Amino acid sequence: MKAAVFSYPPHVEVNEVESPRPAKGEVLVKVKAAALCGTDLRIARRGHSVIAQDEKRILGHEVVGEVVELGEGVVGLKEGMLVAVAPNFGCGKCVMCAQGLTHHCPESKALGITFDGGFAEYLLVPENAVRQGNVFPLPEGADPVKLSFVEALACVVHGFLPLRVSFRDKVLIYGAGAIGLMFLELSKLSGAKKVWMVDLSEERLKIAEEHGAVGILAEEGVKGKVDSPDVVVVAAPAPRAQMEAIEVASLFGRINFFGGLPPQVREVPIATNLIHYKELVVTGTTRSNNFYFRIALDLLLEGQLDLSYLVTHVLPLEDIEQGLSLMETQGALKVVIVP
Repeated sequence: MKAAVFSYPPHVEVNEVESPRPAKGEVLVKVKAAALCGTDLRIARRGHSVIAQDEKRILGHEVVGEVVELGEGVVGLKEGMLVAVAPNFGCGKCVMCAQGLTHHCPESKALGITFDGGFAEYLLVPENAVRQGNVFPLPEGADPVKLSFVEALACVVHGFLPLRVSFRDKVLIYGAGAIGLMFLELSKLSGAKKVWMVDLSEERLKIAEEHGAVGILAEEGVKGKVDSPDVVVVAAPAPRAQMEAIEVASLFGRINFFGGLPPQVREVPIATNLIHYKELVVTGTTRSNNFYFRIALDLLLEGQLDLSYLVTHVLPLEDIEQGLSLMETQGALKVVIVP
């Protein structure tokens, strides 16, 4: 089969590799659509700490496909079924897994990172992931491309729910990429009365404004342009935004640091006295688990969210480097690979 294989020095190359076959408890999925993510770009350009220098890895963790073969003992799934695959799974036995927090399992695994992923013609889902319910059946006729980024939405849901956005709230979002726009759509769905979005790209701000936000060009800063936001989301790798979030948030404001810092910045000075005197709640979230994946999938399948406008490019597997370059230059929101 064809697959986009990462190896060192960091690069991705489409090669012919051996097609996998499912062993006991495993599921083989024919990939119909796999969305590119910022994590894929970072691995492709810089590598990953869990991928050894002598290892190769098929990337891709936002996957929708068709079940084509079941390993012995698999129940609840059948050949020909369209499915979405959640990438994160754990040991199934530790305290974190017992709470459903498999993404924080000390032995956590992830498709496309510790196991081969979905930028290939076929994806093999490991037994532990199958057992933990990471393969989600989809209704007949569902659009694989429109559902391929459900995992990204699950990560956003994970960050969004603790912010308790309601009809009383004004929301400020740093970053008008695909993730920031997902936060925008969830804020609107929750009834937020106003949403500001900050970005360096006038083109992306135009898209945000077309979908109900007030755009602010990042170079100008937000002080004097926002009125005490109740909720602040930093969905960009922007140190200044993290500092500014603390300063502009209202009394009792809720803040989520969703975007990690760039590799050359280890820490950011934070005005902790403002957290103290304004009684702010500052949160950080990373990745997702099956609970948030189910919520995200329901939001899309039940039509509560229409995020189809986020898909700006659909490319064949052979053009994955073009997709990575589009993301690197911010020439795309969401790129979906169709093998």
